Amino acid sequence: MQRRDFLKFLTTISAYNMLPSSLFADDASSEYKALVIILLHGGNDSVNMFIPTTNDQKSGFDAYTKARGVLAIDQNLLDLPLDENGNLILEGGDKNPYYSNGTIIESYTKGFYDCGIDGIGINPLMPELAALSKQGNLAVVANMGTLHEPSTKEDILNKKVKLPIYLFSHNSQRALFYTGNSQNQSCSGWAGVLADNLGNINNNDVYGLNIAIDGAVKLQYGDITNPLTISSRGPKSYNKVKGAERELYDRLLQIQNNDEFLRVYNELKVKSFVYQDTLKNDWDNTELNFTSTNSYGGELFTVPNYETLGIKSSEGISDGLSIQLKAITRLIKIGKTKGLKRQIFFVTQGKYDTHGNQTSTHSKNLRALSLALDSFNKALKEINAHNEVTTFNISDFGRSVGNNGDGSDHAWGGHYFVMGGAVNSGLYGRMPSLELGGDDDYSKKGRLIPTISHAQYYASLLKWFGVDSSLIEKILPELKNFDVKDLGFCG
Repeated sequence: MQRRDFLKFLTTISAYNMLPSSLFADDASSEYKALVIILLHGGNDSVNMFIPTTNDQKSGFDAYTKARGVLAIDQNLLDLPLDENGNLILEGGDKNPYYSNGTIIESYTKGFYDCGIDGIGINPLMPELAALSKQGNLAVVANMGTLHEPSTKEDILNKKVKLPIYLFSHNSQRALFYTGNSQNQSCSGWAGVLADNLGNINNNDVYGLNIAIDGAVKLQYGDITNPLTISSRGPKSYNKVKGAERELYDRLLQIQNNDEFLRVYNELKVKSFVYQDTLKNDWDNTELNFTSTNSYGGELFTVPNYETLGIKSSEGISDGLSIQLKAITRLIKIGKTKGLKRQIFFVTQGKYDTHGNQTSTHSKNLRALSLALDSFNKALKEINAHNEVTTFNISDFGRSVGNNGDGSDHAWGGHYFVMGGAVNSGLYGRMPSLELGGDDDYSKKGRLIPTISHAQYYASLLKWFGVDSSLIEKILPELKNFDVKDLGFCG
């Protein structure tokens, strides 16, 4: 870093600390709220997550089966094992909905659960998600994607609308979800811009607005603010630095130096260690002792083995997302204890680029996702944050309705979920026509043209978060192109 760049950096830090934190509607910043963003990395095949169950000729189950071919879920309504309180119970042989000697591939296609939302069933590997929906804690946003303005197939064919840049590209479309802008993948992320404008909303030098678990992305970087990045296993200890004992290293940093650049650098380094010590101390002194269990009677955030699951696979189900969400639970508890006002968390679940072997790969992902969301929902209740935390997913894009043999291709619109105690359960938007080459198909592969924009999706979440409408429009400039600014899925 050049000296002039370093001094510019210091200036932006000072500006950040002076920014107002009063850009909330009706002084809504007095209560704690958090958003949790789950990136399904690679492009989730959401058409097999949320299955249409109606008899509609274009958007119903028959149209789905015809278009999906070998990827289609069977038309079997599965019995969702709920107790008298509506809670899912899978422990016990006859209550386990999986084949006692089947495979995860067979389980992936064997039917769907009634989730309490008219016209939609949930994939058979996601009973926990279906139960959450039954309990009124899940909203489904249909056919959402990157959009500059409302766009029909006729508009596109006649070149009357501006399309998102670099359609169907992994990196570019993911970047557009990060920026909240269909025409710019290079600007700061929408959560980063929010942090820029809110300043030190939490009145805490260590915990800012944005926290990333196991790696940050553009979404949480602003022009003058950066996210705090923490390992899902907890903050690291810096008792030894570069082979030296911490105490000796601290003394070296405090030695007076005539070089102004080096002096300021050393001061920042000392401060960073102090912050790291605070993080480590907060983490180590915050206990998570849950009385609830997962749907198999085990500890929350643990993934059962295949003998317990009742299904077979050559590979186990990843516990990566569960571990990340457990870390967020601890950080939310820390945040509430410290009196923080707002937090935005970001996590990633990978391996959603299912060009091939979809029934094997996608099935394991959906099972892991359902288990993780169930544990997270229960954990939030136990730390009294259920109504204060809203969790939602993003992805690179939706996948093609048509298959390519044993997988699906890059596409555009898809279905997304929003989970939490403040969520108004239901279907938001309309289920699209699934006819290949039909009214909602950009091509002949079933690349769905979105009918809800990512700007509307984010605006609805930010309104619940308490952000003033003028700031929402600043963060999401394309929102002005849409009549509906709030989809209504958050109370």
